[in-house]
Amino acid sequence: MRGRVCKYKGRKGDTYYIVYDLPRDPVTGERRQKKVSGFNTKKEAEAELARLVNQSVGGIYIEPSELDVGSYLESWLETYGRSNLASSTFESYQNIINKHLKPRIGGIPLQKLQPVHLQVYYSKCLAGGRVDNKKSAGLALSPTTVLFHHRVIREALHHAMRLGLVDRNVADAAIPPRKAKKEMQVLPEEDIQKLLDLFRGSYLYMPVYLAVLTGMRAGEILALSWRNVDLKSGTINITQSLRQRKVGHPEFQQPKTAGSRRAVEISPMVVKALKDHKVLQAKEKLASGSYKDYSLVCALPDGGPIHPGTLASRFYAVTRKAGISLRFHDLRHCHATFLLKAGVNPKIVAERLGHSSIRLTLDTYSHVVPGMQRKAALELEERLFGRK
Repeated sequence: MRGRVCKYKGRKGDTYYIVYDLPRDPVTGERRQKKVSGFNTKKEAEAELARLVNQSVGGIYIEPSELDVGSYLESWLETYGRSNLASSTFESYQNIINKHLKPRIGGIPLQKLQPVHLQVYYSKCLAGGRVDNKKSAGLALSPTTVLFHHRVIREALHHAMRLGLVDRNVADAAIPPRKAKKEMQVLPEEDIQKLLDLFRGSYLYMPVYLAVLTGMRAGEILALSWRNVDLKSGTINITQSLRQRKVGHPEFQQPKTAGSRRAVEISPMVVKALKDHKVLQAKEKLASGSYKDYSLVCALPDGGPIHPGTLASRFYAVTRKAGISLRFHDLRHCHATFLLKAGVNPKIVAERLGHSSIRLTLDTYSHVVPGMQRKAALELEERLFGRK
């Protein structure tokens, strides 16, 4: 297959397009060509042309009119996703495509896919789309999960449109469900000590303690290494997060955003608690015959990483038995809420949480803002006119 990269000079700047040969018409034998436009750089256009040429040489070129949704998604995931998505994101997309999208809409010709097909797909998923295991198969998927499915198919169809495989992105016309907003649970300040006492003496105590006192995410707490804890300056440096799909196969990953890589200052009380914890870990290491020295602050008694799923499930089981309705992630909400109620600047709270912007913090904790505003109004009145 032959092809070329061409430049288009437009009013808004230069763009590039490719023109390449299709297999000759099987009936007339006439030469056929296809044009794909919309590339911002020559390098992008050359890369796409090379991919199409390789497909043709390998004998896997498929006429767009014969391409079904399932085959396209497979090809898109392999040619685009594998090199452009983070490994965890790639696996999430792969799971959605193989377990959900292909079985339900994979047989529809790509060019005949309509918004109604996606609308029916969303409805069926919300009614009973779970397929992950025998116990939960047939149960409903959450609106948040189905919304993620929508984003995957929309992204894939966007690339199909750029490649000229379809004339429009039908996902833009479909109406996905709104993200389900989980109710935020915040424990009263006077009950925090009671919560900590539930885990005292357990390997889960320090993760719970740090979540309350630092607002760190579960994955950040479980990936925290002693080398990133400066007990002299009272600072925790967050540089990685733990993800573990299989027991015994921990994955330490870079945080998702630049804001997630941050320094969190800790109080003298937290410094002392960490020092005591480090001494306890040293004793466990000496007593163990097969200690797995990952140098983690929060670890199993044998030194191995704590599985994030284990942390969430054990925390929920213990608190539920004590009559407390709380998820582990809610401890992060507790930390932020306590700080905001204490009058701490929302920008500082956003920095501690690793939020990408202060607006995200204010939107997430809007329930605290009215109280902050009243407090600010009273403080201003007192400052200007004195206490009445």
